Amino acid sequence: MSEERARAINTLREIAQALESDQSAQAVEILGAVGPEAENGRPSVSQLSYVALQSLDDWYAKHGLNGRVRVAQRDVPRTIRNITPAIEALAAKGRALRSTPSLLQRNPGQAVAGASAFVVTAALRALSEQQDTDFEAQLNQLLPEQEVSEPPAPIAPAAPETEEAVPAAEIVEEVPAAVVDDVVDVIDETAEPVQANADDPEARYTAIVETRFMAGVKEFAQWMGDGHAVTGTGLPKRADIKDVAATIGIDAEGVAKKPEEAQPVASDLDLTIAAEVQPTRYATSAQAIPELMAFWTTLQETGQAQVNSTKIQPGDKAAAFAFEDAEQLDAAEELIATYVAQTLTYDTDEAAAKQTAQFILDAEAADTEGVLIPRLRQLEAMDLLEITDGQPVIPAALQPAVTKGATQILN
Repeated sequence: MSEERARAINTLREIAQALESDQSAQAVEILGAVGPEAENGRPSVSQLSYVALQSLDDWYAKHGLNGRVRVAQRDVPRTIRNITPAIEALAAKGRALRSTPSLLQRNPGQAVAGASAFVVTAALRALSEQQDTDFEAQLNQLLPEQEVSEPPAPIAPAAPETEEAVPAAEIVEEVPAAVVDDVVDVIDETAEPVQANADDPEARYTAIVETRFMAGVKEFAQWMGDGHAVTGTGLPKRADIKDVAATIGIDAEGVAKKPEEAQPVASDLDLTIAAEVQPTRYATSAQAIPELMAFWTTLQETGQAQVNSTKIQPGDKAAAFAFEDAEQLDAAEELIATYVAQTLTYDTDEAAAKQTAQFILDAEAADTEGVLIPRLRQLEAMDLLEITDGQPVIPAALQPAVTKGATQILN
């Protein structure tokens, strides 16, 4: 075995052990020590990605992991959260490794390496459950520790996690183009970068699949499985509010007693302020979180899910929205359009919803008084809008879907 592969395996082991021990900050620190070039006993980002993606393809093929691997998005750093569903979907088709060039051309190499490591850990957990073995035994069997000539430089103990802390994965430099070229040579495959524009169907689909919103849809599908119990009124149970809300980036917790109303953060009052971290939302019912209910309703309206008297389960139009399934563009755009409309209208004043929709479509001409800023922030968090100089901007490739959703409110 080459020294490079051995270093990559050992680094994957360290990351997996840290994540399994609920030391996510330590895992991020290890990822931060992996750079464009192999050094200090660590592999390069391309080497780490290669071994991780190759392992995933192999495990999925040999052990039938499709549908069993669950990456909890709330545990994944924001910088890589959008990539984990794509990697999981590619591995399910045996395409993760050969799609490495495409992944690296669309995303920073550090992000691809990090996302790959998180999916590897989730796959090891799934295999442990499937084979009724403990995590460490599964790790030793599939990624046994390797002897290397140069041990990695020690990682300083991770500082306690705070909302203000910036994960190391957010501050590393992007991988130079030369590294991408090296990976293309290694796996003998090329991929043309997709230009995001409203005229190219494949670019539109790719842009949708890479949004935080679509990552949430896939995370929800993993949570739902073949069916998940709901309340008698067809809502998430109180104990499930945290997990369901986390799929769309909301920090929430179900509680028995109605909490005091929290003060909004400054960015929910002023669009010229950069989006701030939202406080935990405590709720006795999912109905107290309109953004969550908008998502819940969207999945049912589009046939992605259906609720009966006891559970929510996949609907008759449930789709995987895999990374390369561009033929699902219409369904993906309908899903986004419905979500935009629901987010702006669920439990809101009709006039304010229309005003906000008009603001999205034509910020210069719209009256900003009464605009639903928290709902715009939710669309921003889902990567469906950008807020620039206090005004919403629809990414070019998402124009058809987002515009359709906003227009529905005005008609």
